[in-house]
Amino acid sequence: MFHKAAPRRPRLIAAIICANLSPAAVPAWAAAPILYHQAHHETPVAGEPDDLLLIPGYGFHADDRVVYEAVEGVEGPTHPRDPPQQTTATRGVADVASSAGIPYSLTIRLPKVMRADQAYRLWVVTAANEWSGWVQINEPRPLWFSPAFMYSSVSFASLPRNIKVIGRNLETTPGAVTQVRLLGPRELTLTAERAPADAAALERYVALARLPDKLEPGSYRVQVRRGESGWIEVAEQQLQIRPDPVRQSEFKVDDAEYGGCKANDDQDDVTCVQRAIAAAKAAGGGAVIFGPGTWNLSDLTLPQPDGILVPEGVSLRGAGKLSTTLLQNTDAKNIAAKAVFTLLGGNVVEGITFRDAHVYSNASASATVFKLGAQSGEDAHKAGYPDSVDDVIITRNAFDRPNIAISDSGLPLSRLFITDNEFGAFRGAIELPGKRFMVNTRFDVRDSVIAGNVFRPGSYLDIKIRQGTLASEIGASTRVDFSRNTADGAATGELYSPADPRGWRAAFFWLLNGNQEMLLVSQNTATCTGDKAGDGEAISYDNNGNTFALARAGTAVTAGADSITVRSPLAARQNDRNVRVGDYYNGHWIQVGEGPGLGQVRKIRSYHEDPASGTVTFRVVPNWDVVPVAGKTRISVGREFWQVYTVANTVDHRQPLCRKSNRTDQKGGGIVMWAQNADSAIEANRQYESDGILFHQYYNADEESCTECHAGTFFADFLEIRGNLIDGEYAWADDCSSSGIFGSIAAGPTPHSPPPTVSYGLSISHNTIIGADGRQGGAISMMPTWRQGPPPNRWPLVDSALIFHNAMLGLDSAPAKACASPSAHARTAISLAASALVSNSVLYSNSCIGARRPLDIREDSAVRVCPEDAAPSCECASR
Repeated sequence: MFHKAAPRRPRLIAAIICANLSPAAVPAWAAAPILYHQAHHETPVAGEPDDLLLIPGYGFHADDRVVYEAVEGVEGPTHPRDPPQQTTATRGVADVASSAGIPYSLTIRLPKVMRADQAYRLWVVTAANEWSGWVQINEPRPLWFSPAFMYSSVSFASLPRNIKVIGRNLETTPGAVTQVRLLGPRELTLTAERAPADAAALERYVALARLPDKLEPGSYRVQVRRGESGWIEVAEQQLQIRPDPVRQSEFKVDDAEYGGCKANDDQDDVTCVQRAIAAAKAAGGGAVIFGPGTWNLSDLTLPQPDGILVPEGVSLRGAGKLSTTLLQNTDAKNIAAKAVFTLLGGNVVEGITFRDAHVYSNASASATVFKLGAQSGEDAHKAGYPDSVDDVIITRNAFDRPNIAISDSGLPLSRLFITDNEFGAFRGAIELPGKRFMVNTRFDVRDSVIAGNVFRPGSYLDIKIRQGTLASEIGASTRVDFSRNTADGAATGELYSPADPRGWRAAFFWLLNGNQEMLLVSQNTATCTGDKAGDGEAISYDNNGNTFALARAGTAVTAGADSITVRSPLAARQNDRNVRVGDYYNGHWIQVGEGPGLGQVRKIRSYHEDPASGTVTFRVVPNWDVVPVAGKTRISVGREFWQVYTVANTVDHRQPLCRKSNRTDQKGGGIVMWAQNADSAIEANRQYESDGILFHQYYNADEESCTECHAGTFFADFLEIRGNLIDGEYAWADDCSSSGIFGSIAAGPTPHSPPPTVSYGLSISHNTIIGADGRQGGAISMMPTWRQGPPPNRWPLVDSALIFHNAMLGLDSAPAKACASPSAHARTAISLAASALVSNSVLYSNSCIGARRPLDIREDSAVRVCPEDAAPSCECASR
């Protein structure tokens, strides 16, 4: 049986659609519901036997049924004539686990007889036998691939000759091998390789295939299929096979014609390096060669602010990082904010150790070894420099105690490969946040690979501002593969003194100085990330840098198949700078937080402001599945983490490897989605004595009468948290230490803009949590961490979260020491009761044997699914 939630309360918003709209109140819609069905946009993705599955869309009815049918071969999507009378592995009717989300969704329980990994089509059929369009689950959904190019027969950037097709449901299944096909100057079909056993879940996201030793140059379409199903194309990308590069002419720094410099003579070699680079440029490109030994680059002779300019087509090569060293700053003077080298594109840097003799302090300027792009920034083109930096390879080098190893100039970067390097930077190794004050330059790191690097921490620590060394920081990305990197926080070799603080302020950090789209973060290792100060995240996705277009959630005035009009001015300034009129918000994302289209997320391709009517019309891509409705649909506009996959990473914060020495908080090792996100997944990660997985759900708006009210949102739509292991937390005995899977909720006290739904379609499933819980208890918990909106503080900020098949162990101990609270809280498996901000959650088959308090929920905010054939669970222990 199903324990239903109480009827959902109406939203307290004048002229806004009621959240519990009855089917009879939807006469403008077709009798059969409209389903979200576009493969990469909010549609159901995958489901295994006995899983819960949210079917989102609009126009659902309480007596609807959901029919499923196995997809065999490439037959058409015609629905059955009538709903099947029997439930089998091939076809049947799925139980409706919850209709509390009507009219926006149904939640079903997939029958146990269904086949794992089998592709199925699903339809919703009404009592009058009217059928919706179909959606599919478990079918391959390739989205992008990496790298973006290969040479005909030559490997580059220390990468194997593999293509990684990245998306969803790409795993090989029994009897159905995943294949990759290239269509171009020749046709080629490749078989995807199996992932290693400790990263088996990666196959769900990556189809890895080895390319042949030689390919004919040209453009190739890329397709994927599994078994005998049809080929599915990677729609917006083509693989470029380039002719093999010609051998570059060599220009040796110790050549007499460049000044007679020699290694190991303790003399300044800057002039010789500049002359060799100039000769390579004059020849149309070439490799500047540093032989074995130590070459001295004095800070006093380096030009400011770009250091030594390395033009397009010029490379820097050493005899190997163990043989060639470039030593800088032996003069021990104050260091200016400048680069040693500035790369302008088409450069390879390989086989060199870059050693910095300067001892940096917290007050030191942001000097860097490599800057990508000239200092002129927004005026690069006017100065005769490229206005983007493309095709840079930095591989097999070592960076020994620089302040910063690699940084950006704010210009967009594409085809950047940073691979198999060793970093030991004082402040940060890879610093690519972009320049937020260059508001009219679109920063992006595109079609790039950062893989196989080892990061060791430097000595930087500033407790007052809660900062310390970072391994990497990236401000925007499109189609980036960030894999197999190690942030070794236990290492001490790059510290100035063995007594200096070990570990990291954070390991791998992303922010929103632009969108982060199609990002793979996989098989990375981060240790001791909370051993300095601050939040100590292992992997962090942060809203820092986000720019919001509207002062508050805007209500639709009109809408079309690919448009929506709202009555609201666009923000004319961002980061205290005027933004370019007419196109600044192109590429931002619209998220629907209320009314028809709830949870849909679409990218803005163009927009037009009408000053006379005070409206703005956005054109979106792709088209809406459910067209917004005037007076009912509300939207917000900002930057986005979209299709970000955090898979098979390892985070270790255990003692004695780590010291748990965070100077500001009892924190470390979290995987944190503290930002706007959609259609993203956190799966099969392993975290030991860490902060677990944290995500934030938030709304605020500009209100003149409210000093705390400022435009900003943290929407989380269709985020999947699945199959992770969270074993222990930073300080189990202290409630100030928070772990497990924790959803933070907050809304500003905005009297004129009641909060919309900011989290929709969240799925938390198949996770194992051992001896870890959030503040006030809850191995899986959602609770307010700030304000709860305006009175009456009952807003459906979190809607239709599914929590199922999770195992929570070790919750039989005494409560932790109280933190910021007069009382301690029992160890709890699932806690949703701390606020009235959660509605329509569905709980099923969660295990919490021995928990002091299995469940803490508001009975009017959740559905407990308790079928007669199910074993006792957290939510159904007393039935």
